Amino acid sequence: MKVLVIGATGRTGQELVKQSLGKGYEVRVYVRRPEAVPSQKNLEICTGKLDDIKTLTAALRNVDAVLMALGNSMSNRNDKLFEWVIPNIIQSMKTANIKRIVSLSALGVGNTFDNTRYPYRFGARSFLKGNFEDHLAGEIHFKDSGLDWTTVHPGPLFTGEKMKNPLVRDAATGYKMPRAPRTNRSDVAQVMIKSLTDPTTYRKELIMASTQDKD
Repeated sequence: MKVLVIGATGRTGQELVKQSLGKGYEVRVYVRRPEAVPSQKNLEICTGKLDDIKTLTAALRNVDAVLMALGNSMSNRNDKLFEWVIPNIIQSMKTANIKRIVSLSALGVGNTFDNTRYPYRFGARSFLKGNFEDHLAGEIHFKDSGLDWTTVHPGPLFTGEKMKNPLVRDAATGYKMPRAPRTNRSDVAQVMIKSLTDPTTYRKELIMASTQDKD
């Protein structure tokens, strides 16, 4: 398996790189600042910007799938990002003939708001509103893209050890998440990587949290 990681310098992106390499995958990263990514065995670094369709398409050549973990910082959380990035990635994937992408989103984006409970849903409709609207403005393009997409929607992200069996559900089931759905970035990475080769997750929104799943 050869994967392209977009957003590899972020904290979740770093976990994606680490865990993908740990599984023996070949990993290619697409970054603006190559010096921010330590050189490692089976890791290839491609330099480029997300508005450079030609370079992005070249980076996608000969990979099996894409893992995307982009996000704005809290200070610029309302800036437009996904609205223009996801169409660019879809266009580049189609040109490069790559169909599989697993993209990091957030619990409360779009239809997954129905899976939330108070007090988390208050934040989704207040200080996170602009950020979540931008997520949705981008992710809506997946629906008719023809790609085998999966969006992963965790609760608030934290640093911590990955769990053996974190809580993961298909949002379409209507499952109500915990009121405080804390999620470790390491768990997000393992769920995204596991989903890569699971056709049952194609074209689905997965909600998750770092809560032991007993089912």
